[in-house]
Amino acid sequence: MVSKEEIEYSIRGKDDFVKIDKLKRHLRTADSLDTKKYILLMLVSICEARGLYKEAAKYIANASEITITYKEKADLYIKEAELEIKDNQFEDAERALNSALSCTNLQEKPLVVNRYLDLYRSIGKSAEDNGKKRKAIEVYEKLIQLKQPFEKKIEVRDKLISLHEVMGHIRDVERLRRMDFREPPKVDFRPY
Repeated sequence: MVSKEEIEYSIRGKDDFVKIDKLKRHLRTADSLDTKKYILLMLVSICEARGLYKEAAKYIANASEITITYKEKADLYIKEAELEIKDNQFEDAERALNSALSCTNLQEKPLVVNRYLDLYRSIGKSAEDNGKKRKAIEVYEKLIQLKQPFEKKIEVRDKLISLHEVMGHIRDVERLRRMDFREPPKVDFRPY
């Protein structure tokens, strides 16, 4: 049985790829679920820092499978969704969201959905701030398709318009200006 201290000592001062290799070896020999989860989460943080989002998402999915509490499972699934969004794997992010929703009760579901939408906003903003306009456009284009309050859709549309204008995408600017986000009128169903 290997302890967390021994794992940390074995990778201290090593290059990230050597750390990943050593952690994978420790993962094969780990005998408790707690140790496996600890190793998997270390792998996630190293891979995410290196921009290896697909690998990080795979490790966090494995960690969520061996997690016992529903709250922690939901948190790990949301983290997986974040990694998938960063990797432009929007369908996989949605799958992770659905997994997170399956672990939550009725009162928590709206909070989980809001966290998910906030992930798109923060990743899009981060890409925008770092000059990655194409990445920001991809993220915001997906975000605008998701169900959210009217004001938030308008905000995303305006960001997309300004990004497309900077990139010289005239057709996209016109398409976005023509988008109609008006909420459908409330229908009153009264019996006759």
